[in-house]
Amino acid sequence: MFATFTDWTIKDSEEFSETAKGIWPSMKAADKLSMHCQKNDTGAHIMTMWPDAETAQIATEAITAKGTSQAGSKTVSGAKGAALAEFD
Repeated sequence: MFATFTDWTIKDSEEFSETAKGIWPSMKAADKLSMHCQKNDTGAHIMTMWPDAETAQIATEAITAKGTSQAGSKTVSGAKGAALAEFD
């Protein structure tokens, strides 16, 4: 598994949430395993689990482009790498 973490600035949290819901079908189609969002004072932090690095790279480029154009938000930082462990 492969994890991506993205920090976003948000102009409107309601609009950002609606955009995320709209992007969800594209993420599922890209073999996303799970997505978790956390809102903070200046934006949002999103963690997404993918089956592998190649899938993550292709999907995150497309999703970031769509998310920034629709919600008027932008990514400000991020991290990615192989998941070391997962606990349910």
